[in-house]
Amino acid sequence: MPTSSTNSPVTTVKTTCPYCGVGCGVIATVDAAKRTVEVAGDPDHPANLGRLCSKGSALAQTVGIEGRLTHPSINGQRVDWDTITSRIADKLQHILQQHGPDAIQLYVSGQLLTEDYYVANKFMKGFIGSNNIDSNSRLCMSSAVAGYKRAFGSDTVPVTYTDLEDCDLLVMVGANLSWCHPVLFQRIKAAQLRDHKKIVVIDPRVTDSCSIANLHLPIKGGTDTVLCNGLLRYLAVHGFAQPAFLTHVAGLAPSLAAAEPFTVEKVASDCAIGVDLVLAFFELFANTPKVVTAFSMGVNQSSTGTDKVNSIINCHLLTGRIGQVGMGPFSITGQPNAMGGREVGALSNLLAAHFDLTQATHRQHVAEFWQVPANTISAQVGLTATEVPQALVNGSIKAIWIMATNPAVSLPNASLMQLGLSMCDTVIVSDCIADTQTTRSANYLLPAQGWSEKDGTVTNSERVISRQRKFFPAHQQAMPDWWIICQVAQKMGFAGFDYTCPADIFKEHAALSNYHNNGSRNFSLGAMAALSAEYYGNMAPVKLPIAADGVRNTQPRFFAHGRGDDPTAKLHMLAIIPQPPVSQHSTQYPLTLNTGRLRDQWHTMTRTGLSARLNQHMPEPLLHIHPQDATLYKLVDGQFATVASALGQVVLKVKCDANMRQGDVFTPIHWSINAKQANVGTLIAPNIDAVSKQPELKFTAVNITPLSMQMHGFILLKGFANSNDTHSANADYWVLNRGANYTVIHLAWAALQPRQQLQQALAAAGLHSHNSMVYHDANQSVYRLATFAAPGTDGAGLLTAVAFFAPIGQPLPELSWLGSLFSSTSLSAQDRKCVLIGKPAEGYVDVGRTICSCFTVGENTIVNAIKTHNLSNAWQIGACLKAGTNCGSCVPELNSILKRCMPTGTV
Repeated sequence: MPTSSTNSPVTTVKTTCPYCGVGCGVIATVDAAKRTVEVAGDPDHPANLGRLCSKGSALAQTVGIEGRLTHPSINGQRVDWDTITSRIADKLQHILQQHGPDAIQLYVSGQLLTEDYYVANKFMKGFIGSNNIDSNSRLCMSSAVAGYKRAFGSDTVPVTYTDLEDCDLLVMVGANLSWCHPVLFQRIKAAQLRDHKKIVVIDPRVTDSCSIANLHLPIKGGTDTVLCNGLLRYLAVHGFAQPAFLTHVAGLAPSLAAAEPFTVEKVASDCAIGVDLVLAFFELFANTPKVVTAFSMGVNQSSTGTDKVNSIINCHLLTGRIGQVGMGPFSITGQPNAMGGREVGALSNLLAAHFDLTQATHRQHVAEFWQVPANTISAQVGLTATEVPQALVNGSIKAIWIMATNPAVSLPNASLMQLGLSMCDTVIVSDCIADTQTTRSANYLLPAQGWSEKDGTVTNSERVISRQRKFFPAHQQAMPDWWIICQVAQKMGFAGFDYTCPADIFKEHAALSNYHNNGSRNFSLGAMAALSAEYYGNMAPVKLPIAADGVRNTQPRFFAHGRGDDPTAKLHMLAIIPQPPVSQHSTQYPLTLNTGRLRDQWHTMTRTGLSARLNQHMPEPLLHIHPQDATLYKLVDGQFATVASALGQVVLKVKCDANMRQGDVFTPIHWSINAKQANVGTLIAPNIDAVSKQPELKFTAVNITPLSMQMHGFILLKGFANSNDTHSANADYWVLNRGANYTVIHLAWAALQPRQQLQQALAAAGLHSHNSMVYHDANQSVYRLATFAAPGTDGAGLLTAVAFFAPIGQPLPELSWLGSLFSSTSLSAQDRKCVLIGKPAEGYVDVGRTICSCFTVGENTIVNAIKTHNLSNAWQIGACLKAGTNCGSCVPELNSILKRCMPTGTV
């Protein structure tokens, strides 16, 4: 809700963060005249209570207009909105008539607002007549949806954030909350300190979440169902089943029969961990009634993900640990509105408002509500995200409309998706970013509004609906996604798309949730179907479901007494037969690749890549490998490796990491357009869960070979360049990164480069020798260049570029000082002399690699403070430097630095 004074253009707007599923409230203080904003956490929002993580804290750095898609275009030619929506409508209508509804595909995103999602789903399922609409949420939480539906009969999340604080035991399975959901992690950490709760982390890697764990189980990848079956058996054998609750549960006997072989010893053997660890976990779970099991991508992103979810739920149903304070199985979503997409049915196997696509009466109810013929809504499940690339290649999809996502990078076997897009005649892309791998394939480009410009609602992991409010005007011709869809729908002759604002859509969404809802569907927005525009504009965060007065919850606890409002329906345990992950491991591909997120990055970096602050902690894509495996495969820390699967290969820098299991390697998912040959999606096969169709992203068979580089270097450019400045650099490795007022390009070559080839790299970055200082030692293959603004130009004499190249093994200068020179308003003669030397004059302190992104605190600064002030814990570092005092994500790394500085001390 905006506020302002009469004498100032500054306004304050309450909105919601666009990153993970925690759904943090944000207070944006906006200067409209300057188009600038400052962000802070909203202390009144129930999700974050004023906290923001490093990504949320840096939102102000990502709302600029640089790189934005500004106008509609057809095949690269600028057109107006009427022309492009008319052309798209004609094209889709022609395909619909000639090839049928299933020749059209929508691929949407958890970055959409619920109102956008609703309109897209209505357009596709209710009017095009196909269920070929799927979301990138298929890649992150569809196994959780399937598991909940199998157990509860509906996609109902029975746990809240306060349960994470109120439980006595929190089990985190495949969820590195410290990096992926930092604000939630800090709530848990504070509750642990206050209430002495126990925490168990189940993850093949030692992640930063283990920093607060009482117990860590580094199980072999893919053995989650083995562990949970063993736990189920242990609970049953030792008398922890709850007979009264089990009267509401079906499937008990076959579930226990399936678990019977999984003794403690067998679990330990299959999971490749010690018997003592298994027994300690089982005893802790058994003897702690208030247990929450929180799971995320490590469970969901699997070819057996749905079974993993149900194996977790089985343990809670057997013991009745659900529906009460501090109890239950909790799927923590990855995207800001993955839950909102589930509510409107924006997966190809779902129907809006939790109606069931497989039931004819439910399809009829939705058709009645949308006022379309009863047979318009197809009974056939549509194509899922992982099935789309092949359908594009074989030509069964004639048109695809992609909204707010980058599947040319993010899908498994990404090369096949890129091929499919190149073969499709009608590729429509709605995005706010102009240049992505996906927009490069588009025939029709539609400029969408981004965060800060669009208006609507999102639903977080605990079912809280929050308003995402605009506070900037739309950039040039950008429009809301829902408006774009409506324009096309109306021009195709479809009725029911004459919305004038997001509130109109939300009211219809709410009304559908009540349609033929006698309590058999847990999803209900109640009286919000009649809300006023003023209420919608000022709506505070509210948790589903919502009672008639629009404020209280009708069902504050799901499943406390079985099926809720319907006492005849039962919950379901399922017999789980553990299956190994689908893989192609062999002597050729002996290692297991695990993929995931970094602390400060998001998806394919089209947003976080704009923030200088977020790009300093991990500036290059790394391959994490156990030191013994590195020795075995002849890899050297800081050098390079080729990682290959049966589908493709990438080039990464090696990071020896004792926190890895031997036989496993890990790399982040984020790099694509900003790096050469670093898109890990090209390695991953589209092996999918048979039930959820979610792909296996945590278990790819790979081999690793050292890539011998002979020369490395970097180029610093004043201002912000893009990847086009590196494409012709003739380097075997490059990564483009952003600094405070400069761009850095890291490069490496497999051969010592003669001067002309280095000049080629410089020319690709737009650098030439005029107005430059050059140092070249041909004998040592060292080349350095510094370029300054020419006399008579803006900033005459100021640094515009620096390049350093040297053989591998020779150190390169630290970037922090060189980067700082690009923000200088003047350069001294001494500074100019020092540039090519690569060392600052006396008195400059190199802060080192960024550790705390929230306050931009470097590693050297932290080390110096520890030594100077005799600091002994992370709290003292925070008091001295502020590091770790905002989101707290860097605290585990602060503790690691402390241990290095005080090897015999206690941290």
